Amino acid sequence: MKNENAPSMTDAAALLATARQRHEPVGDLSTVRTFDDAYAVQSAFRACWPQEVVGYKVGCSSEQSQRLVNAPGPIAGCLFADSVWRQPATLDPRHFFVTGVEAEFGFRMAADLPPRPTPYSPEETAAAVAAVVPLIEICDTRLSDWRTRRIEEITADNAFNGGVVIGSDFTAWRELDLGAHQVTLAIDGVPKGAGTGALVLGHPLLALTWLVNELSHQGVGLRAGELVAAGTCTGLHFAPSESKVVADFGPRLGQITIHFRSRVS
Repeated sequence: MKNENAPSMTDAAALLATARQRHEPVGDLSTVRTFDDAYAVQSAFRACWPQEVVGYKVGCSSEQSQRLVNAPGPIAGCLFADSVWRQPATLDPRHFFVTGVEAEFGFRMAADLPPRPTPYSPEETAAAVAAVVPLIEICDTRLSDWRTRRIEEITADNAFNGGVVIGSDFTAWRELDLGAHQVTLAIDGVPKGAGTGALVLGHPLLALTWLVNELSHQGVGLRAGELVAAGTCTGLHFAPSESKVVADFGPRLGQITIHFRSRVS
């Protein structure tokens, strides 16, 4: 039976916007039953949120991530202008509900990839990339009791994204074998995760291609200059409130550092 008190997609987007503004958790998103519902909520959220969309993220791009939230495959979310920080970043953990961290390859787009009826190939997608951008995604959710929530609800809440901390654009990225490129993640000097780009749907460019085609299905295109976070190479790890997180992408791409520090009001 339909819950008459459950929010519509527009109402759900308004609930999520209020949760961000007031830093309050969201309970009922029971009308979000399908991925089409979830992306409709995302679309409604973008329409009411004052921050510009500056890119997108691929979530659940590894088997480990999919098992964690019972996802049948990858999911997509947005990156907003006020949630992209340059490294090294010092961030107040009280800004987030959850401080999950993932080391990821990002892609800076050189050309537009507008929506179209036929899917983009990996070769077309790669040709539109200007640079690889090493980054740490901060995985955060406005959903209360998020471990018990359905993947459609998690997707509606911007696919578990709280922002990204980015390094410098690396334009010679075609010289790298991203599928075999090693990445490590440490918290307070203790190794937490390690992996390669092969964990990201087999290769980060395959994750980017999946995203381009998912957005195209939604009638949305990627634009030149936008950033895409392709998905975790190191798994999801949770950082304490007072901690230092370092992702090491090797000598050519460098390190990304986040200091989580509670600031005295």
